[in-house]
Amino acid sequence: MDTTPTPDQAADLLAQVEANERHSRTGDAWPLVTLLFVLSAGLSVGLVAIGVIDDAPTQLIVFFAGLAWLGPALVVYLVKALSWSRRSGIVLFTWLGLILLGTLAGIIADSYATTTPVPYVAAGLLWFAAPVFSFLALRR
Repeated sequence: MDTTPTPDQAADLLAQVEANERHSRTGDAWPLVTLLFVLSAGLSVGLVAIGVIDDAPTQLIVFFAGLAWLGPALVVYLVKALSWSRRSGIVLFTWLGLILLGTLAGIIADSYATTTPVPYVAAGLLWFAAPVFSFLALRR
């Protein structure tokens, strides 16, 4: 019995394997997309609170309440991310660096002048950049 596939069968099998790989890569990217949006939401809520609230202890309470979402988001990401790729790692670490810079810029600018719009601009940039980085994560 000859088990060698015909050229048409081999082409069909190869197409099926490529489709399965594409589907699994996209499916593995969704935990990263969720993480990026939760990070953006938590930090932007904290940045808006820093811009709106004048009382420093209340600012910190609301800011850390926004950061409290990071713990569950990281747990979900680490449990549900089925594979690590170099590209998803680059997207994640680039995003973490970007949100760290935006958050620090918002906090430092508000500490020097409480009427500055920098915390609002930083929060808006986080909301604008989250879909861009999520698209990059889905394109891997």
